[in-house]
Amino acid sequence: MENDTIRPKTLTIKGRNVSFNKTCGQVIDATFQELCDRPLGASDYLEMSQAFHTIIIRDVPQLNLRLKSQARRFITLIDTLYDNKVRVVISAVGPFNKLFIAEGDSEYTDEKRMLMDDLAICHGSDNHNSNIFTGEEELFAFDRTVSRLSEMQTKEYWDQWEHHR
Repeated sequence: MENDTIRPKTLTIKGRNVSFNKTCGQVIDATFQELCDRPLGASDYLEMSQAFHTIIIRDVPQLNLRLKSQARRFITLIDTLYDNKVRVVISAVGPFNKLFIAEGDSEYTDEKRMLMDDLAICHGSDNHNSNIFTGEEELFAFDRTVSRLSEMQTKEYWDQWEHHR
């Protein structure tokens, strides 16, 4: 089936159509933008893991706190693919352990300012240091993601796929 032609594929997930531009049989070739810049979640990634045995993820950028939503999606994507033993090939701007940096949040984004206003949180208050503003949760989860990505590149992981399916 992987000798088929490259074509778009649409998965119907909970009544929604989620389209991917480049698939061939059970292999998908997608960009980070296609997988993490649009509102996809765990159920979408789970459906992908059942439709595809190999996922190529291109153009993974260096993630920072300004890209918190995309970073969360990427973490969820990798967790789901790992749990379902999907083979993953990634092209990124750098090594896995350098993909997430805890900077870029020194200025307040409009989204963060609005949330602080809505919650009546002042700069310097105890609530200001909550992990929803610091990215602490993402940093912890990203360490796990880096570990999983490293394991997912091993021969042992790739060999598991045949026994898992």
